[in-house]
Amino acid sequence: MTVFVCVLAAAGIANGQSLLDSLTTDLNIRGLATTMDPETGVVTVTGDVHILYGDVEMRSGSAQYNQTTGEVVARDGVTIWKAGTIYRGDSITYNSITGEMSGHNVISGMPAGSSGMSASGTSSGTPKSAGMVFFKAEDFHSESKLANRIDATGVSFTSHDVQNPNFRMGSKELTVYPGDKAVLRDVKLYAGDTPFFWLPKVTKSLNDDSGYRFSPGYQSRWGAFLLTQYAVQHGDHTFAKYKFDLRSKRGVGGGVDFISMRHRGNMQNFGVLKLYAVSDNAVSTNLAGSTRFPVNQTRYRANFQHRIYLPGPDVSTWYLDFDLNKISDIHFYEDFFFNDFRTDREPDNLVSLIHTNDAYVATLMAKFKMNDFYRTTTRLPELSFDFVRRPLFGSGIFHQGTITAGVYNEVVGRQEQDELLRLQILGAGGLGVVLADPLGTAPASYLSLVGRPRNSALTGTDVAQGLGVIGSRLQEPDFTRFHTYHELLYPKTYLGWLNVTPRIGFGMTSYGSIDGSTTGLTSFTRGILHLGLDVSFKLTKTWSDTQVPSFGINGIRHVFQPYLNYSYLDATQNAGLPAIDRLSPTTRPRSIDVLTFTAVDSLRSWNVARLGFRNLLQTKRDYTTSNGNGNGSFLGTLEGGDSQTYTWAGMNTYVDVFGKDPEFTRSLSNLYNEVFWRPVPWITLKSDLQLPIGSGVGSFTEANNGIIWLPTRNTSFEVGHQHISDHPFFQDSSLLYTRVYARLTDNYGFNMNHIYEGSDGTLQFQSYSLSRDLSSWVASIGVMARDNQGGAADFGILLSFTLKDFPQLNFDLDVDPNPTGRGGKQ
Repeated sequence: MTVFVCVLAAAGIANGQSLLDSLTTDLNIRGLATTMDPETGVVTVTGDVHILYGDVEMRSGSAQYNQTTGEVVARDGVTIWKAGTIYRGDSITYNSITGEMSGHNVISGMPAGSSGMSASGTSSGTPKSAGMVFFKAEDFHSESKLANRIDATGVSFTSHDVQNPNFRMGSKELTVYPGDKAVLRDVKLYAGDTPFFWLPKVTKSLNDDSGYRFSPGYQSRWGAFLLTQYAVQHGDHTFAKYKFDLRSKRGVGGGVDFISMRHRGNMQNFGVLKLYAVSDNAVSTNLAGSTRFPVNQTRYRANFQHRIYLPGPDVSTWYLDFDLNKISDIHFYEDFFFNDFRTDREPDNLVSLIHTNDAYVATLMAKFKMNDFYRTTTRLPELSFDFVRRPLFGSGIFHQGTITAGVYNEVVGRQEQDELLRLQILGAGGLGVVLADPLGTAPASYLSLVGRPRNSALTGTDVAQGLGVIGSRLQEPDFTRFHTYHELLYPKTYLGWLNVTPRIGFGMTSYGSIDGSTTGLTSFTRGILHLGLDVSFKLTKTWSDTQVPSFGINGIRHVFQPYLNYSYLDATQNAGLPAIDRLSPTTRPRSIDVLTFTAVDSLRSWNVARLGFRNLLQTKRDYTTSNGNGNGSFLGTLEGGDSQTYTWAGMNTYVDVFGKDPEFTRSLSNLYNEVFWRPVPWITLKSDLQLPIGSGVGSFTEANNGIIWLPTRNTSFEVGHQHISDHPFFQDSSLLYTRVYARLTDNYGFNMNHIYEGSDGTLQFQSYSLSRDLSSWVASIGVMARDNQGGAADFGILLSFTLKDFPQLNFDLDVDPNPTGRGGKQ
C-alpha cells in the first residue's frame, strides 16, 4: 500500500494543467479537460487522466487538487502500475501537506514471500516469490508521514487467482506498521463463502514465520499425533511461537519459544527462550535398541541463549553471553526433538564475559553442570586471551598467541556412572557372567568400550580391556591449569613466486592440585617449543578462448600449487596426567598447528611434514560468495559488472610423513584426496578419500562420495556413499543414501529417500511421499520406516495440508525432516 503514498505525493503538488510548467520534469499529468475554481482553489482534471512519475503510472476518470488543504482526490476507476504490480480502486485521496491517504475498494496482489520471506513464511536473506497473494480492502487510511501506519477495514486475502476463490482469509480491521508488523482483528478463514475458523486477533511479523501450523500424522513412537503452533509478535520486541501437541501414546505436551526482535541479524546469540513440557504416558518406550534409563512422567526442556552488551543497549566491545540448557532426562531429546538429539544431545551450560579488541579477544567463562545425567566438563572459572595475528613494529614479523588459566573438573553423568559400575561388577566375574547379563546389553557394551563391532564375538581379552576402560571413565579428574603459547611468523616471497613462512613458537602448561591421577601425580609443568615452515608456490596455465556454455566455462585456468607444512613440537607429557581437554576419535587428520590444537591436555611431541599439492580449475563468472564457501554461487550479471574468478573444480592431495607420530607408531599417514566439482548450479560433486599407505593401527580406508544432479527442471537426484573400514575406533560401514524428487505433472510431485547399510544388508531408512496441487492448497501423504538395528522398528504415516503461497498461514509437517542427518529444521 505504501506505493500510493509515492504516487499520490507526486499528484498532490499538481495545481491543474496550468501549474505543470512549474513542477519537476519527472512528473507528467494529462487529461482531456482541466478547470480551476478561483474561489475554492480546486483544480479538476477529467477525461482519461494519465499521471506519470518515474516508474509509476496512474490512470483515473478524474482527479482534483485543493491548493488550500493540499488534498488530491482520484476517482472513477483508479489504476496504478508500479514495478510490475497493478493496484485498482474506486477512489483514492491523498493530502500532500500531512501525508495522510485513504482509499475505497482497493484491489491488488503481492508476491508470496515478499519482504524477505519465502512462500512458507520463513525469513531469508534474499527475497523469494513462489506465487501471488491477492488482497482487497473496502477502505484504508494512512496517517501522517511521521506516524508511518496504515489502517484498513473489510480486508480479504487469498492465493487463488479466480473471481470466486475457494479459500480466503478475511479481517474486519487491519493495521500495518511498514517494515515491522501487521495486526489483524476479527479474523475469519473461509472455504468458498463459508467461514470455518475464527480468531479475535492475529499479529503478523513482516519478517518472520508467523501464523498457524497444524501437523497431523502417525508415528510408532508417538502414535497418532497432532502438533499445533501459533506464532505471533508481541509489541515491537518479542516474537513468540506457542505450541500445543497431542500424541496418543505419549500424552499432551506444550510450550513456547520466545525470540527477541531487537537483534534480528544474530538470532543465534540474542534473546531465545524455549520452554516445553510433556506429561509422558509411555516413559519406558525404547525404539533405539540401547540401554533405557528410568525417567519421570513429567518431562521438559528450558533453553536460554542471550547476549547483553555492556553498558548497553548499543553494540559495544564488552558483552555477556548466556547459554543455559536444562533438560529433564537423558532421553528427552531422543523421544521428542529428533534434530536436537542428532546435533547437540548434550548441550553445555555456560556464562561468558567477553571483551573484543583489535589485538585480542578476552573471555571470562563459567561452564557448569546443570544436567546430572551426562558427562560434563566444568570450568569454574576460565580466563583466556586470544591474540590475533598482527605485525610487530613494522618489522615484517607477525605475532599470534593465546593465554588461558582456570579450574577444571570432569563430572561423570549419573546414568553413565550407574551403568559403568554395573558393567564393572559383571566384568569382575569373567566372560561367562558378562554373557549371562540379565539385561542382555553387557556384551555389546564391552565390545563398544574396546572399539569392536557390536556383532563380533566377545572374548575374555575384550572383557579385561573393557575393565581398564571402565576404570578410567569412572575417574573424575580435577586440576588447575595455566597454559600459554606464542608464535612468531616471518612470511616472505622470494623470486616473485616462492612463498616461505618460517615459524617459531614457545609456551608452557602448568597443572596444580591434580586429583584423579592413576599415578598419584599432584602437579606438573612442561615447556612447549615449536618450529615450523610453510613453503608453497603456484604454476598457472590459461586457455582464454575455451568456451563450453553447457558446463559454465568461459575461459579456463589451471592452477597447480605444491605445498609443504612442516611442524616440530617438543611438548613432553606425563603419563599420569588425567586429561580433560583431550582428543576425540575422528577419521580426519589432526591439526599440526599448535594454536588450533584445542585438546591442550593431549598436546604431546610430534615431528610431522605435511606434503601435498592443490589443483584448481577456474573460469570467469559473475557470482556472489553468499553461500559462505568462498567458491561463489550464481547470480545475475549486474549492470556494469565485471566477470570474476570462479573455482570450477578442485582437488587437494596430501600425506603426513612422521618423524614422530603423536598418536600411533606410523611413519606415513593415509593418503588424503579431496575433490569438488561445481560446474553449473544443477550439478555438484564431492569426494573425500583416504587410502592406507602403510599397515598397522591408524591405517584405514574411508571414502565419502556424493553427487546432486538436476537433470531437468522437474527432477532432482542426490546419491551418496560413505565407506569406512579397519578404523581403530569406528565400526566398518558401507552406507548408501539416495534422494529423488520428481514433479510428475503440473499438479503431482513425488519424493523418496533411502539409507542402506551394505555391511549388514540393512535398509535403515525409507520414506515415500506424494503431493497433489489443489489450486490454493497442496496436499501430501507420505510413509516412512526406520530399522534401528537392535531396537524396535519405527514407522509413520504423514499427512499434510499446506496453504500455498500465503505467508500468514501455513500447515507444515516435519516429523522426520532430514533422514540423512544433513541439516534440516525441527
